Amino acid sequence: MTAKHLDGLLILADRKELYLTELSRLGVAGVIAGSIPEFLERLSEKPCRGLVLDIQKVMRSPRAERDRLFRVSESYPILRAKVDRSGKNVLFLDDLDCFLHNCGTFCPDRKRCTIRYPVKLNALISREDDPDMREPARANILNISQSGCFVITQEDFSQSRFTHLRILELSDATPIFSLVRWTRPWGEPGMLPGIGLVFMDVKPEQLAEIDDTCREGTGVEEEAPDDEERVAVRHPA
Repeated sequence: MTAKHLDGLLILADRKELYLTELSRLGVAGVIAGSIPEFLERLSEKPCRGLVLDIQKVMRSPRAERDRLFRVSESYPILRAKVDRSGKNVLFLDDLDCFLHNCGTFCPDRKRCTIRYPVKLNALISREDDPDMREPARANILNISQSGCFVITQEDFSQSRFTHLRILELSDATPIFSLVRWTRPWGEPGMLPGIGLVFMDVKPEQLAEIDDTCREGTGVEEEAPDDEERVAVRHPA
């Protein structure tokens, strides 16, 4: 074993107790998600050193979810695993020591940034089930960072977990797959309606252009709405 007491792992699996027992035996700490949407949400919350993917769970998931998972996770150390036929043991399909070593030396390339910079950008935004953006809503971006942005829109995204965002001023306006962190409805006195997004699948070239829009000395610490608990997006288990 090349790494003991390693933390920062994220696991996608149905058999949570079985995986937790196996991780504990190996002296490894991690968080387990029971679905790909939950997995992507957890991945957006804090830096992660490596990913453990139960291939049986992955292959049973909808194709669109699998495609998102592969795009978002491609830069991380990955360990494929499955539960054996007895249902009592976890089998690792890749070299465990190599994976743990890579996790120990891996530094997440996009830590969550808490500084948002004021901008005035035009955008189109669509729901998760419209990746081709056939029915997008017009929107504007009021502030941005490498990790996400605040989008002004009168469309109701309170029931949406993910969105597709096209920033029209970027040279590469490929839609950015994003997590909806919170929403604010139209009509609140003194408040702009919109949604807080976390970028999940953004290209390096797009990040470089976003950096160019962030002028030194203009950023402010990111703050959620005062009533975030009320406007936070709620999703069924």
